[in-house]
Amino acid sequence: MSEEPNYEQNIGFDAQEEAVQSTRPRLHLSPEFLSKRLHYCSKCRWIFQNADLSIQDYPGKEYDFHNWAGLTDAAREGCHHCYVLLNTLDEEHILRLTGPCKLESQENQNPLKLRIRSYDRAWTGTPGIMTSWELHSVKQKLYDIHLEPLEDGIDLSEAEGRFVECTSTDSEASWKQILSWVDQCSATHPSCNARIRQDSRDRKPTRLLFVGDLVKSWVNLCETKTLDLSRTDYMTLSHCWGDGVPLRLTHDNYNRFLAGIEVSEIPKTFRDAIDATRRLSVQYLWIDSLCIVQDSREDWLYESAKMHHIYQNSYLNLMAAASSNSHGGLYSSKYPFLSIPFLVPLGDPRNPKIACYRYMNARREKLDNLTLFSRGWVMQERVLARRNLIFGKEIHWECHDSTGSESFPVGTALEKRQHTVDGQTDASRRTVWQNIVKNYSRLNLTFASDRLIAIAGMAAELGQLWNSVQYYAGLWSLHLRASLLWYSRKPSVQAKSFVAPSWSWASVGTEVQWFDADDFDGLAEVLQVDVVLTSHGHPFGPVTRGSIHLNGPMCQAKLVKTKYTEILCFDQDTEDAVSKADMPEDDAPNNEAGFRTTVVLDHYPWSEQEMAAETDVDITVYVAPLQTDIDLKLTYSGLLRLGGLLLLPTDSFSGQFRRIGHFFIHDQWGMEGRRVYEERIAQMRKEGKIQQKDVKLPGFVDREEWLKRDPFGNGVITKTLRSRYISAVDLGYAGEISNFLGYIDRCTEEHRKLGIMDPNLGEEDVEARGWYRYEIV
Repeated sequence: MSEEPNYEQNIGFDAQEEAVQSTRPRLHLSPEFLSKRLHYCSKCRWIFQNADLSIQDYPGKEYDFHNWAGLTDAAREGCHHCYVLLNTLDEEHILRLTGPCKLESQENQNPLKLRIRSYDRAWTGTPGIMTSWELHSVKQKLYDIHLEPLEDGIDLSEAEGRFVECTSTDSEASWKQILSWVDQCSATHPSCNARIRQDSRDRKPTRLLFVGDLVKSWVNLCETKTLDLSRTDYMTLSHCWGDGVPLRLTHDNYNRFLAGIEVSEIPKTFRDAIDATRRLSVQYLWIDSLCIVQDSREDWLYESAKMHHIYQNSYLNLMAAASSNSHGGLYSSKYPFLSIPFLVPLGDPRNPKIACYRYMNARREKLDNLTLFSRGWVMQERVLARRNLIFGKEIHWECHDSTGSESFPVGTALEKRQHTVDGQTDASRRTVWQNIVKNYSRLNLTFASDRLIAIAGMAAELGQLWNSVQYYAGLWSLHLRASLLWYSRKPSVQAKSFVAPSWSWASVGTEVQWFDADDFDGLAEVLQVDVVLTSHGHPFGPVTRGSIHLNGPMCQAKLVKTKYTEILCFDQDTEDAVSKADMPEDDAPNNEAGFRTTVVLDHYPWSEQEMAAETDVDITVYVAPLQTDIDLKLTYSGLLRLGGLLLLPTDSFSGQFRRIGHFFIHDQWGMEGRRVYEERIAQMRKEGKIQQKDVKLPGFVDREEWLKRDPFGNGVITKTLRSRYISAVDLGYAGEISNFLGYIDRCTEEHRKLGIMDPNLGEEDVEARGWYRYEIV
């Protein structure tokens, strides 16, 4: 590497600026130091101006940088880049840097190396620049910064020369940014400005708080029956209740709230929300605990049924994201230098390439980690609102057309708003819903009974888009068979009271997922679905019971709990089956009739005593294969995945079951077997024996006719089990799915010959061996 240049000569410091810097007091690195003017130190400026930005292979080009002591001094003196670096380091590195006698150590006297490498980030459609920091003595990489080209609309003057004069999100600078977001959205985002589509009672909140202007010392509850909300703006608040809200609307205080409430009586989070509403010149605010009668189940059900309209039609939704209860407030302290956009002028100073760093490090706030976003109810509030103003350690903005934060006001192409309810096709809408449920099921609800109602607004929104498709307790009618194949990430504790039918994901309290593929072969047929709603006026809300009737293959098995796992055993000695299942897959016997199942339980069907037992315990279950998914996008040899349900008899009557889990079988072949199956699948497509998502089956004029005759998207059901997927087996590969289906067929045949009747199985399908009509509740 060339000799270190004279930085002062190269960067051409302004004499007056240098004089100001030399008189600055030395301050500690903490959120409390103020009045520091942002700039870049001489070394940072020289490197930025002389950086080689040509596309390079790893590791790129190295530049001599500060040692630890110099880095600390530069950050204390207001170098934005050096300050960001220090705030990127973890606790171990901070202690090494600032602990007793550390700055005088030999290691800290050695210069750090700044490594810069440009690379082509083709997947985003934009170039990128990555910088890496390493300790000189041990070459330990500390962090990566990804710099992105600056979008239009940010002035380079913001990169330097700003004074940091605040450490709170309630500052003048923060509110200046808030007003900028709101004004720009109101003026240029048509999709964010749609008001209530009709001024009808079932779309607007029954009550609002009238907050008036900044000088009022009180607010009052008002009933909206006399308000035209198609012409009147109101705001909403998303917040955590915590251990309870000290001030709530009840029958006893209803008239007092109508007369007026002193602001001093109201919890801090609500006071801050009132303040923010007034600052935005909006006179009405909706807060759930103050606008829904909390001791009236009837009023709560009525208002919750239109919750999606309340948030959707709100002018702006305030989110107290960092507060765990009603006392935490909206506003927070913040790291001052980390709330200002970090803009880097690279290359020729007369025509620089401007890049930005979005503080992707431990100090940058991750929205999903904020307290509020662990709440299940909040997801639909955030998704459905036109605009969200999120108060964390810094302020974040979300609307239909843009995102941003104080540290990066305009967002980037990589930071689009998440969890939207949209979709142009049947397949995309199903994927949207599955993603919503996946993210929602991770979140916390105080009451398990809220699982369906807290997602009802998003379901209602999707229901408006999805013509001719019905909603049943968290699942949609189109391709319902595939939707039944959800599975839990881990077993949950079974709810003490009824929440949802066992076939609905809402019956479990853990994260759920789906396996998805473009092609599928139906093994079972959905015949009928019946649900009883808690409220007939709330079609997307909770239910009191529900059942699904199917016709498909089924057989009996033993579900065995071993010391380490749960396995299925089929018509053979349990001890022998367990010993084989516990073997590593490569060592297990692999005969032509073998198959290996994977079990994922919704909850454990054993008692606490049985679960605590050291010995193996088992229970008789019924396995019902529903569908084989065919994924042609995979680059490895695995191709088919059969999924089905684990069922227990309800003992109410023959053929009625409840779900306790999910099972699946994978087929794994070499590439030659894959090629043969691709040919067979192409032929099966032509014959209509397998179905592609979002592709209308042959023989139907249009989608409406198809859904009228096949509302559940069952497709063509081929009622044969043996030799269903035999091509790969002919090539010498183990077709485990074929072996499993063949086992059901042989088992049924043998039981018929021996006159064995299983009283738990439903009515047998006379047209197909091994098929039964059954019900899941």
